[in-house]
Amino acid sequence: MNCLKTLTLALTCSLFGISAFSQSKYVYEIDLKNVKDDKVLVKLNTPEVQQEKVTFSFPAAIPGSYARKDFGRFIESFTALDKDGNKLVTERLNDNQYRISAAFKLASITYKVNDTWDERHKDFIFQPGGSNIESGKNFVINNNAFFGYLEEYKSLPIEVNVNKPAAMYGATHLEVNRSSAEKDIWYAKNYVYLADNPVIYAKPDTCSFYAGKTKINIFAYSVNGKVSSKQLAGYLKPISQALQNFFNGLPVDSYQFLYFFEDSERALTNHDKGEGGYGALEHNYSSLYYLPEMAMEPKIKQMVYDASMHEFLHILTPLNLHSREIAEFDFINPKMSKHLWLYEGVTEYFSHLLQLQNGLTDEKAFFEEMRNKIIQCEEYGVFSIAEMSANVMEDKWQKKYPSVYNRGALIGFMLDLFIREKTAGSKDLKSVVVALTKKYGPDKPFDDNQFFSDLIEASHPEVKSFINSYIIGSQPLNYNNWFSKVGYTFNALKRSNVFYAGRTPLAFDSGNRTFYFTEVEKNSLNIKDKDILLSVNNERVTEANAETLLEKYFLRNTDYPEVTVIVQRNGAETTLNSKLNSAYLEIKNYLGPSENTSDTQKSLLKSLAQTKVKALN
Repeated sequence: MNCLKTLTLALTCSLFGISAFSQSKYVYEIDLKNVKDDKVLVKLNTPEVQQEKVTFSFPAAIPGSYARKDFGRFIESFTALDKDGNKLVTERLNDNQYRISAAFKLASITYKVNDTWDERHKDFIFQPGGSNIESGKNFVINNNAFFGYLEEYKSLPIEVNVNKPAAMYGATHLEVNRSSAEKDIWYAKNYVYLADNPVIYAKPDTCSFYAGKTKINIFAYSVNGKVSSKQLAGYLKPISQALQNFFNGLPVDSYQFLYFFEDSERALTNHDKGEGGYGALEHNYSSLYYLPEMAMEPKIKQMVYDASMHEFLHILTPLNLHSREIAEFDFINPKMSKHLWLYEGVTEYFSHLLQLQNGLTDEKAFFEEMRNKIIQCEEYGVFSIAEMSANVMEDKWQKKYPSVYNRGALIGFMLDLFIREKTAGSKDLKSVVVALTKKYGPDKPFDDNQFFSDLIEASHPEVKSFINSYIIGSQPLNYNNWFSKVGYTFNALKRSNVFYAGRTPLAFDSGNRTFYFTEVEKNSLNIKDKDILLSVNNERVTEANAETLLEKYFLRNTDYPEVTVIVQRNGAETTLNSKLNSAYLEIKNYLGPSENTSDTQKSLLKSLAQTKVKALN
């Protein structure tokens, strides 16, 4: 593991001294040192243009994010110049495009970029796909938010010269010439590649390690310094090993994790109110995360497991398995694929399945996650997920897009079981998808309308009926039928007897690393405000098990009519014991192990959850 904490270069150079008229590439220059009003000055020395008129575009949408963004909204003072510095006539066609006249004279373009994170409105851009400008602190640069291209010259190579504070390090998968402490030069083979590789500049905190032959690079920016790259590396090593097992060797030479941990008190993350949300955005060779700082280490760990496993798995699809709509992405008028159920839904299912198979979570947690997805499904109703995918840019369908992470994941789970059953265990969803990546791969997109036929051919003829029912069709998912195959029972509404003490909320003291009761009301155990919880029924309370114990004995107690707790009160240990109150509780969308399971059910569950952990290097 190589940890970078300081930069040692001390040279400086001038940024805007490049003359690039009559060239066959884009040469961008950005100034991160002299930032005014949270805006970055950008200059582009353009490639040589032959036409009378050309169109300069900023993306309306980007791959991996299935909604209009209109990044041109954040561009100001757009100016086109000839080689003598004279202004050319420009016309703003829409939010994202400018028409430049006498374009054969064009030598340079200048404009200012405003960041997307600061603007709050109903069309707010989800943070991992946007940009943040905090002079002297950090710059989150999704390149689609900073740079544009000439429509007629979209495929030319790009060079970006960055004037930066010496104390800042720029983390990215892009090739970077770190020519001095105050200047970086990035290189991209074309605009699509540039947009696919985000950059974060901040005080350096980086680590790297190898997973097989793949170099895993980590960059962490934590607003209050609560999370470090070294800490994250500890979480990512078992994830990388799980993916090594999954792929039998990772299909990329290197991968970059870019993490931004926000102060959870100041973060605005209510997407319904136009305030974004925590999460991540995948790219082919990297992923960018916007996550909350948390006091409890186990919660950070699980959050990183869930988010990073999902994004890392995108190297399977869409990197190695995708349609022409993605391979030939139109940044202005994007055409959507009908296979979001695959790109996002199956990826989400695999992310939890791999945690189960590699001992990063247990069976109970896995099926609790499936139950949560059943609950989330109810919000979106019943519909064709293929139709939603193809039309996701329309407002009617855009509202249903989040369903790919719940309905899509459940479809992945069910399709996995279906393939295992129909092939007597000789195939599963993973083996089928991996086989299709070998047929196609990163440079050979599939035909969107042909893919279902490919999937059927690679799996089993009867998969056609599954596709017609649940992916193309809008048949309700029969949860009890599918979960019963692995020995689990689903009830839309179950009445259970529960035991409870009363209102006894628990809080975490991050300074003392203890759990204490707060806002307590009358309860059978006589717990009081500020009592520090030490143990429950002889189980010592730790950060690792606190949530489990809270649920087991206080929130969803169906097994323990009497509880003994030890608390620390006024500096002394006090034992509290009592029989608990009893009541009937109606549980919606109950999912739990069946009382009696057959050998067939047990065998299918075992094959699903089979652990394949190898020793970490």
